Amino acid sequence: MKIGLEVDLNNGEPAQTLYTNMFVITEWESLENRKISDGRGMGFGDMCCWAHIILKLAGAKLPATWKQWVKENPEMTIVSVEDKTNPNHTGGELTEGN
Repeated sequence: MKIGLEVDLNNGEPAQTLYTNMFVITEWESLENRKISDGRGMGFGDMCCWAHIILKLAGAKLPATWKQWVKENPEMTIVSVEDKTNPNHTGGELTEGN
């Protein structure tokens, strides 16, 4: 999955666009005891967790947990901006109706 997230800490710095990858998603699954396929939908907490993981991997100095990061930045905004996930990831040919 490659989901784009626009993160604006509303601290005078420009917003950043971040992209998830397989490591980010699997780390989120491990940290939050969730699965993409669990049917529970995605919310702000999920996007904040993904952004926190991405920023930490990039070397940003952040609190140990995404929840503490959000607590320290309560005015932040985060939105999903683009999903670059390949809908035909198997490489198979499209069939009628797909």
